Amino acid sequence: MTEMTTNPRSISIQQPAVLHERALEVMPDGVASFAQRQSPDQLYLSRAEGSRIYDIAGQAYIDYMVGAGALVLGHRHPKIIAAVEQALECGVPNIGVAEAQIVLAELLCQYVPSIEYVRFLPTGNEAVQAAIRIARKATGRHLIAKFEGGYHGQSENVMVSVNAEKNARGHSDAPERVPYHCELPDPVIEQTLILPFNDLPGTTSLIDQFADEIALVVIEPVLGFAGAIPAEKSFLEGLRKLTTRYGIVLVYDEIITGFRLAMGGGQELYDVLPDLTVLGKAIGGGMPIAAVGGRRDIMEWTSVDLHPEDYVFQSGTFSAFPMSVAAGVATIETLARERLVDSVNEMGTLIRDGLVRLYRERRIAAQVTGVGSVFHVHFTRDEVRDARTAEDADQNLINELHSRVLKRGIYFYQGRLGWLSSAHSGDDIGYTLDIFGTVVDEMVEEGKFDTLRI
Repeated sequence: MTEMTTNPRSISIQQPAVLHERALEVMPDGVASFAQRQSPDQLYLSRAEGSRIYDIAGQAYIDYMVGAGALVLGHRHPKIIAAVEQALECGVPNIGVAEAQIVLAELLCQYVPSIEYVRFLPTGNEAVQAAIRIARKATGRHLIAKFEGGYHGQSENVMVSVNAEKNARGHSDAPERVPYHCELPDPVIEQTLILPFNDLPGTTSLIDQFADEIALVVIEPVLGFAGAIPAEKSFLEGLRKLTTRYGIVLVYDEIITGFRLAMGGGQELYDVLPDLTVLGKAIGGGMPIAAVGGRRDIMEWTSVDLHPEDYVFQSGTFSAFPMSVAAGVATIETLARERLVDSVNEMGTLIRDGLVRLYRERRIAAQVTGVGSVFHVHFTRDEVRDARTAEDADQNLINELHSRVLKRGIYFYQGRLGWLSSAHSGDDIGYTLDIFGTVVDEMVEEGKFDTLRI
């Protein structure tokens, strides 16, 4: 074991148990955020390359978290490294304006069908909140409508009904407003109306009832945190007609799906356009950046020149951070030039089809969800079309499965969806499916799937 350094701020290679003891002294659960937490054993990383991450002992893992989906080109892509290094050399300060941010804005307008005007922000959470403020100004209304199971960041007005626990969620066609692991004052909770995902009659009934109060409806084209659950095209078409009828701003949260399902995200795939779009993750190639964009007449509310007395304030110290902008331009240009979205999506089809076969051959009731380069497995007999069915699946089994495959070199956001990158290969998928087969067979022998045998 390497001895503890006398300088607590220096970096040294120590055993995971020692690192975890140190981490627990200074951070809750020993991690900087919820997404980093692994159970029962915390993984400590030393480097990453391509489709793999490496722990401090040098053990390689095929990575299906890829920065929570941000690393669509994989780890340490040479184009991104070169672009960031050049931006560092230029030394443009974070508040300075440079041509690169115009280029990134032009690329977003070029590839995302709904975007005519765009603004940048440091995080997806901030971009969602900007969309809310813009929609409220454009409509003169205040109510936010979101879908059960939708995750739109950690601001209080959207930390509601992120999951759908049985004991609190209410009736399926009129979901209750349930704070997600936080205490929210009633006036905050009442700002947000919860809609049933993929249920057009239920959604229509609620919007009909509250239309005069609703400023915006925000939706993920694929529910991410809830488990890679795609919206149905007919549902999005109906939602688009409904929001248009009442003059409600329709917002797509494409932080997960943008530049993944297609270059133009879910709106290109489904050919149903929103009024505003929120982007993040992939548009920064692993660096922190987000954007909100959409119809010119709506986005113009952020213009001081056009609305000098009543513009919607939007700013931030690290909006359009030069290194993030450089990484974003390199990512989008590489995706377009090499037509990588299609090839990554082919890998998505390969792993989803392989998982379907794996569970069918073992006569285990499992629902494989996802589209494009995202995927998940739900251990349930029921078709998974919404957050309720996903929540009712056996969460202990998927958590245990991810924990066991981690010990064999496969890394997931534990219990959550998987993402692919252009660095993943057919061999990676084949190896992953082999490991899954081995681990599932072990769990079958132990009786873990007895209640799900078909």
